This record gives sequence, C-alpha cells and structure tokens, in this order.
Amino acid sequence: MRVLLLGANGFLGRFVADRLLADPAVHLTALGRGDDADVRFDLAGGSPGALTRFLDAVHPGVVVNCAGATRGGARDLTRHNTVAVATVCEALRRSGCGARLVQVGCASEYGPSQPGSSTAEDAVPRPGGPYGVSKLAATELVLGSGLDAVVLRVFSPVGPGTPAGSPLGRLAEAMRRAMQAGKGGLKLSGLGAQRDFV
Repeated sequence: MRVLLLGANGFLGRFVADRLLADPAVHLTALGRGDDADVRFDLAGGSPGALTRFLDAVHPGVVVNCAGATRGGARDLTRHNTVAVATVCEALRRSGCGARLVQVGCASEYGPSQPGSSTAEDAVPRPGGPYGVSKLAATELVLGSGLDAVVLRVFSPVGPGTPAGSPLGRLAEAMRRAMQAGKGGLKLSGLGAQRDFV
C-alpha cells in the first residue's frame, strides 16, 4: 500500500512514520517543509494544483495528515492548520488517485470541559482559542469535503519530543529547570484536570 505522510517530521508525524516504516507492506513517501522530507512542499503556501500533480504521480492509497502548527498567533495557526488542509482537500478532489484522507485532529477542538465532567467523542465542539478553532475548521473542511476521509482527534499525546508549548512540554521544562537548580520540589497548580494520555 502506498501511503503519503504529511508532517512526517513533527511530533506526531515522527511516530506515525516509524510505525508505517516498520510495516513491509507499506511504501511510505514523506512530504514536508524540512530538508529530510522525501519531497519538500509547504502545504500552507503551496498551490492545490502542484499538490495534485504530485498525488497523480505518486498515486497513494492513503494520505495521512499530521502537518500543522501548535503555537503562534491566530493568523499563523489558521494558515498552517486550516488553509493547509483546504489545499490537501482540494488537491485530493482534483486528483485521480482516489486516496483516503486521514486527518489528525486534537482535543482542543472540543474546548475546555466543565470541572468534574469528561469529554465524549460526540460532545459539541466549543474551542476556547485560536489553535482549537483552526483545528476544528480543518475538521469541518475534511468532513464536508465529500472525500473518503476520517478525522482522528488525538488527546494529550506524550513522549520524546513533546512540544515545549504543550502543557506536558511546559511541565517537563519546569522539572528540568528545577533539577538543574538543585530544587527538591516543584510547586504546581491546576492539577484537578484528568486526561487520557496517548
């Protein structure tokens, strides 16, 4: 099976790439902005036509989109999380490859939950900031595209390379600084939230 992975060098993309590369039945092509991508392409600035030509040449059966941004202002988040997905959807509509799109969404699309409650998969999304709004807009683009597509909303991923801007990344950095300073303890606040970690 031919798989095109978008955002293969990002936090989630690296893990997805490792898993796909371990499967001998998968022929993986990585598309991204970095030099170590198989093909360099900026989804936020590239044209759907150029991406369509690439899709027609590679002819993947599945496109997995792990690309995006977790930090920045509303404009950058919209460009990297929403406009980029619009480019992918339009290119897939134009292409003859017929690939299935797997869009990686996130818990921020739901927004904050009420204390003592949990967020179910069918909860009404109410994102609380520009990041969640940009990811929810991308989800809506994918689900309304008419493509063979699915959105996976990933909750609280953690592991090596956790982004510094995420809550767990900030915690890891605070712990590192405390250990370097020889502090025997670290005072934390807001520990009432319960999360499922992936």
